[in-house]
Amino acid sequence: MPYFNGTELRSLLLATGLLLLGVAARVGLAPRPDEFSWTEAAGPAGRPVTGLSEVRGQVEAGAAEEEAAATPLGAHEKVDPNRAPVVLLRRLPGIGPARARAIVDERISGGPFQGLADLARVPGIGPRTLEALEPHLTFDSPPRAHGNALRLPSGGGFATRVDVNRAQIKELEQITGIGPTLAARIVATRQRFGPFERVEDLLRVPGIGPAVLRRIGGQVRF
Repeated sequence: MPYFNGTELRSLLLATGLLLLGVAARVGLAPRPDEFSWTEAAGPAGRPVTGLSEVRGQVEAGAAEEEAAATPLGAHEKVDPNRAPVVLLRRLPGIGPARARAIVDERISGGPFQGLADLARVPGIGPRTLEALEPHLTFDSPPRAHGNALRLPSGGGFATRVDVNRAQIKELEQITGIGPTLAARIVATRQRFGPFERVEDLLRVPGIGPAVLRRIGGQVRF
């Protein structure tokens, strides 16, 4: 049996006491199993994010939107401020995210713009900005993104159609040609820009071009 002098014995007893106090504190302060709780992360508009595919889709949609917004307009490319979504309006000279959203808000609340001068209704748009915008604007013209060459299938061939303004990701995945990523982008675009009014509006969704639109046109409703 080892022999301890008085100093060593006191040190050993002190260390043992501190160890026991530490264990007691951890046991006493640790939360009980029934005290653990968790909450789902909220997605757009306060709706819980339902899965990793939706999160990934929203991130990809946001990245694609920023890339599109940063693309300058072509030499002869024009934008209709009465129809263009925020991401397209942001491509105009002197129009950033705040002014693009203000244009959309004004055309909703004050009605369509009849001409260039009407854009002065938008806060932050003055004579100098109007002068820079004039070569890039068109009013009351058909959407240039899809033109007249886009022919969509008729309603035949599909017993039920998916309402793209109400369907969530799992329902949208039932559309032939729409996977989890595109479904999440449809939901994200709808939440950002409002409901789709016609099938051509789906061209706003990153990854949906004329070819995809032809495949899905007969499977959706509004």
